[in-house]
Amino acid sequence: MTKTLLFAACLASLGLGFAGPASAGTVSFSSAPLPDHAVLERVVLVARHGIRSPTHGPEALEKETGVVWPAWPVAPGQLTEHGRVTLGRLMQDIALHYDLACARHQGPCLSKAAPVIWADSADDRTRQSGQIMAETLVPAQHLMARSLSPAMHDPLFDAVTPEFISRNRAILAAEAASLQRDDVKARPQSVDQGLRVLQALIAPEGCSGGTSPCFSTPLTLGDKKGRAVLEGGPALAASVAENILLVYVQGLENAGPRWAQALAPELLKRALPVHDYLSDLTRRRGTLVKEKSRLMADAIDRFLSGESVTLSDGSIVPRETRFLAFAGHDTTLDALAARYGLYWSFADQPDRTAPDTTLAFERWRDRTGHALYRVVIFHQSLAALRNGGGLDEAHGGAMMVSVKPAPMPAE
Repeated sequence: MTKTLLFAACLASLGLGFAGPASAGTVSFSSAPLPDHAVLERVVLVARHGIRSPTHGPEALEKETGVVWPAWPVAPGQLTEHGRVTLGRLMQDIALHYDLACARHQGPCLSKAAPVIWADSADDRTRQSGQIMAETLVPAQHLMARSLSPAMHDPLFDAVTPEFISRNRAILAAEAASLQRDDVKARPQSVDQGLRVLQALIAPEGCSGGTSPCFSTPLTLGDKKGRAVLEGGPALAASVAENILLVYVQGLENAGPRWAQALAPELLKRALPVHDYLSDLTRRRGTLVKEKSRLMADAIDRFLSGESVTLSDGSIVPRETRFLAFAGHDTTLDALAARYGLYWSFADQPDRTAPDTTLAFERWRDRTGHALYRVVIFHQSLAALRNGGGLDEAHGGAMMVSVKPAPMPAE
């Protein structure tokens, strides 16, 4: 399939259009079709970690929701063995897509200079996901993922500091209040439907009084470490939606309570818009998100521009490196989507940032010597994530991201 036909087919599969370029710095991305004979020169991957258990244990989830939750084979927030396998399959297919084995000789060998894999140090799941990436992207090179020391805050993945929050407290509070008002005025119909689905599944009597949660109540304002946050029924429902997806893709529904046995693709398709909606409100808008993604976007821009990149431990990614990969979180993907003005959705995966979802920022060169920049997203279908399969990309083509024309404004 030619590059132009690949782009057209994948854009159509997303049901999205293009309105112009987006930029967060020196690099401007476009979703225009690549010209024939364009050569790929550099790639930055930013991946969400693999399938994990919920970050709260079954007892805490029961306290929050009033129902018993399935037991997991790992501690809260940890990668499962199934998660390791599915992430490895995805990375194998990404390596095939980019010819990291340098077998096809259609352009510069992206792995001639050893790729660099950098993981967020905050959690075991991101550090372990980084190592899976290192082992599967270029197995022959025996790469090692690197990170700061365990549990250290890495500003590359989140540039927000307590000082930033303190300095912008009034702005952040006003923005949170505005988001709350937006929810009251214009909650989408698909979200109301998702809230009803989750209510019927988890707490059928929750809106009639008692101790069970009512998911359809308006969002409220709370405080977390001195920062205004959105709380209330829809916020809890978004967390529940993410957790039932994890239960399903891990295959735990038949080993769990009766409500979990009702989990099926159609139910997840109707419930997950709640999670996407809260992401749009809290992780893709505002001053905090812009600051969160600042250093990561700068690293992406510098690398694609051919400059060296300084990592959080002070080490340097040299200019000759052509392939740089980061292992992060769904919040990392959401923050970059906000900064670069990206939007995507999948017909075969109800969660836009499901485990393993990977953004790829690419630099190409046309025959006249001009640099071209685009964004690609790799994802596994819901069935593949559950069954341990790889990318649909391995059988036909990568999923292209639509790029909106209005990135977050510069200060």
